[in-house]
Parts: sequence; C-alpha cells; structure tokens
Amino acid sequence: MAWNNQGGPWGGGQSPWGRGGGGGGNQPPDFEEMIKRGQDRMKSILPGGFGSGRAITLIVAAAVVLWLITGFYVVNPGQVGVNILFGRFVSQTPPGLRWNWPVPIGDHYTPDVATRNRVEVGFRAETASGSDRDVPEESLMLTGNENIIDVRAVVLWRINNVEQYLFGIGDPEASVKNTVEAALREIIGQSTFEYAITEGRGSIEVKARDLAQQMLDSYRMGGGAGGAITIEQLSLQKVDAPSEVIDSFRDVQKARADKEAAINDAQAYFNQVTEEAIGQSTQIVKQAEAYKAEKVAIAQGDAQRFISIYNQYKQSPDITERRLYLETMSGILAGMNKVIIDESGAGGTVPYLPLDQLLKQRQGAGTTAPSTGNTGATQ
Repeated sequence: MAWNNQGGPWGGGQSPWGRGGGGGGNQPPDFEEMIKRGQDRMKSILPGGFGSGRAITLIVAAAVVLWLITGFYVVNPGQVGVNILFGRFVSQTPPGLRWNWPVPIGDHYTPDVATRNRVEVGFRAETASGSDRDVPEESLMLTGNENIIDVRAVVLWRINNVEQYLFGIGDPEASVKNTVEAALREIIGQSTFEYAITEGRGSIEVKARDLAQQMLDSYRMGGGAGGAITIEQLSLQKVDAPSEVIDSFRDVQKARADKEAAINDAQAYFNQVTEEAIGQSTQIVKQAEAYKAEKVAIAQGDAQRFISIYNQYKQSPDITERRLYLETMSGILAGMNKVIIDESGAGGTVPYLPLDQLLKQRQGAGTTAPSTGNTGATQ
C-alpha cells in the first residue's frame, strides 16, 4: 500500500508513538514518552505548573464542585427530608430530588413517616422458628391484689413530629417499649387479678395506651410542637397466670366457678322462698283488710240503725219503746221452751198447752200440724 512505503500515515517510518516501525514487527508503547507528552500538554494549560495560582484555583474549584454535588439526595414516597445546617434543624422537604449543604456544613435525614412500626413487650417473635420467645423480666407484673400476672402486648406506632423524633428521643424503639411497659405496670398495679384477665382487658388497653402517649409527649424539646411518636394501637396478646402456676390457677378458677354456681343456687332458693312468703303475707294482709272492712261495715250499719231508731224514738217515744220491747221479747222467747197455762179456768182445772212438745212433734212430722189437747189439773 502507498502509506506503507512512506512509513505509515505518520510519515518517516514512525509509528503512532514516535518510534520507527522497522521491519521487525510491532514494538510495545513507550510509557515514559506518553507521560512526558502529557506533562507537556499540562504545562501548556498551566504554564506555571501545579504550584501556580491558576492551578490551585482550578483544583479548589473542582473540589468545591464535587463537594457541592454530594449535597443532592433523594426523598422517597412516604419519607420526609430533613435539612440540617450547622447541627440545627432548618426545614422539611417533600419526596423528590433535593439538595442541602453537605457535610460538614450541613446534613440531611429521610425518616419514614408512613410506616407503622411494631414493638413487642413481654415477648419476642422468632421469625426463623415461627414461635414466640418469652421475656419474663418484661411480662411478669404485680396486680393490685398482690398476684403475679403474665402480660404480653404489641404496640404499633409511627412518627408524628420528625424534628422531635430526630432530636428529642435518643432511641425511639427502646423509648416506646419502656414507656408502654411502665404504663402497663401502673394500670395492672391498680387492677385486681380477676378483673385484668376477664372484663378489664379492653379497659386496660385503652388506659395504658393513653398513659404511654402522655409520657411520650413529655419527651419533648423546649418549644417543640406535638410529640415525636404517636401510638396508634396497643393490643394485649396474653393476660394470664404465669406458666409455672397455670394448673393451680385453673383449679382455683374451677373452685371459684363452683362457688358461684352454689351461690346462684342458694340465691334461686332464697328468691323462691321469699316470693312464697311474700305471697302468703300478702294474702293474710288482704284477708285482714277484708275482715276489717266487714267489721267496719257492720259497725257502720249498726250505728246507722241505732241513729234511725233514735230519730224515730224522739218522734214518738211510747210507741218506739213498745216496739222495742216486743222485738226484744220476740228475740228472747223465740229460743225458749214455752208452756201456756190459763189460770182463769173454772171448776178447779187449769188449762195446760205444752208448746215445746208440739214444736218438736211438728219438726218430726214435717208435713202435718200436730193435734192439740187440753189436760186439766185439780187445784
């Protein structure tokens, strides 16, 4: 080829690195020559060398640009960017590409405010084994009636105020766990064992959550607005007697159930007897009231009759006395044995009429009137 006759495209039989091509094949590049040429070009750019002011300025400018580039950061969805300047909180930024002064002048944080964090009190969930590991120093608590109870709880919380979260609390997860444990111990300490394991479970959850939230809100820097953490849910996973005494506890519960059954039976019998006694007493009272009303009515009738007779007596005393006499004698003589003797008989005989015997005969006969006869007695 034509360029081969002239020693290549660089002419004079020179290779691209300034050495003859020769007929002995390709030669390795000369790195010393390359370094020398690079230095020559740098000298053309910086006539005074690296020690000149222009070189220092370019180096410093490049370092500053690289340093400023490190201030860019990305805030993902669900996160909040927090800009720090000279160790102080400056501002918050929404999701996206953001910039702040890099270290050491400034810094940035991107806490996740959308995720609900989980804290376990009294146990730890073992993901590998799929079972829970008990933590007795957290779960065993003392009730108000001096009984030991085993309590396990799960707390769900999220970040409420990022400024307070970053600068007001040293270890958020440990703070939540310790606060909830303290609140549970206080509420359990005010409750009886039976109440805690039965109907008081829901009330204990609410009271412990509110008390823990108050304590977390108190962990606040001066001038801060709102607490750093919000407890969204506190659930009691277990409220029972310790495993060491669970059998004895069940025996006690069975005895208590038997006691309640006996009390209920006694109460039912008491109610039955009481109702019967109340019914009998009510009946007696009603009978007494009826007897009272009867006697009062009779007395009122007698009084009215006496008043009526008295009014008639005042109008005609003689006739009234005569009538009363006759009525009284009729009442007296009606129940007596009666014998009639006529003393005015002539010839020395006294007529005698045994009315009592005649009445007995009439009662015996029932239909016919008895015959009458006269007997005489000699005076």
